[in-house]
Amino acid sequence: MTDALAKVAELVERESGIVVKETQMEALVAALRRASPDATAETLLAGDDSAGQALLLGRLIDQLAIQETFFLREPSELEAIDWHQLLAAAHGRGAGEVNVWVAACASGEEAYSVAMLATEAFGHGRPPVSILATDISMRALTRAEEGVYSERSVRELSGERRDRFLVPDGERSVVGDQLRSLVRLRRHNLVADPAPPPGEVPFEVVLCRNVLIYFGADTSERVVASLESALHPGGDLILGAADRLASSARRLGGIAAGGASPAAMPPAAIPRRPRTPPTEHRSSRRASGRMPAPVSAATPDIDQAMVAADRGDYATAIELAGRVLKEDSFNAAAHYVRGVSELANGDPEVAVESLRRALYVDASFALAAFQLARAHDLQGDEKAARRAYAQTLRALARDDERSRLLLEQGDVGEIAAACRARLAAIG
Repeated sequence: MTDALAKVAELVERESGIVVKETQMEALVAALRRASPDATAETLLAGDDSAGQALLLGRLIDQLAIQETFFLREPSELEAIDWHQLLAAAHGRGAGEVNVWVAACASGEEAYSVAMLATEAFGHGRPPVSILATDISMRALTRAEEGVYSERSVRELSGERRDRFLVPDGERSVVGDQLRSLVRLRRHNLVADPAPPPGEVPFEVVLCRNVLIYFGADTSERVVASLESALHPGGDLILGAADRLASSARRLGGIAAGGASPAAMPPAAIPRRPRTPPTEHRSSRRASGRMPAPVSAATPDIDQAMVAADRGDYATAIELAGRVLKEDSFNAAAHYVRGVSELANGDPEVAVESLRRALYVDASFALAAFQLARAHDLQGDEKAARRAYAQTLRALARDDERSRLLLEQGDVGEIAAACRARLAAIG
């Protein structure tokens, strides 16, 4: 890696939030050539024409931006939006419609999916909804404006929805006027531009799904805070599964304490519990992405430790888990609870040791492997993180009673998505 390439990678991260790892420098060079066949890292950095340099940098970021998406991707969060409640809240503020922001919309499928679901929710006519869709990539926004999609993009849509909202064009599908009328497209940089975007009022809903996973920890934290500031009180911030589960941002660290039931427990000791109820505003709940914690476990101290961790009292959780381990050093659940509490408490180095011990006792403990991968991620140990994410996926793929019970909790798919996203992000 040359010094010039390293400086270009730093420039890309500063301008867009996209982290280019040392192992991805060949991909950076290839992206630069696609942006301009004659360009090199040296010519980009030495450009005397600031406007020309900014244009080339923008093209480079276009090439590096992740734009893989399709209609109704991970639909459960979208389908859970209560449009009538949001409209009532908007009316209470004197507004006539629900204001939605789809940030990092890529080629537009997510924004049009939201428009589709809002239209169905309100039944007939034009729904009282306004959707702003933004992205850093002008190339992606052009595709969104064209609204022409391949079979791959619409594969999750039923025939009824295709007939209602799309117009066939040979082997492709074109977004109809009904959806287009609800969506406004504009360029916005999540890292560098203010939120809400200039000229926009606060939103009832902000969606930013599976984008933060490609940012560094500090950038992720700043972007989440910025997105929260764009919401009305009581609004929803909806992040992607990978963002909620695998983000290394300290702000999203609550997932560590809210881990699903310890996989080392016998089946009878894994009852389900409702998610944390809404508090002051729903954005905090959606952003933290907590998973159900157990209400009972192998010992009362483990149960109390999980409750303490779930409310953010990590010191108590660590103490209670340690009390169990003094009596039984081979209690995988106690090592796990202590590890996720140490991780949430900002001590990934110590958490690594606790989570390794949980996996020493039970090598198929998928959730311990996942949290170990996150701890390595926070330390910047990509090689160890890759091993642990891969171990998590292998454990989740096991066709045994414990895997089936975890699947019933509905979070295994999200954990697997987070692992795959991080493996892709760190090469």
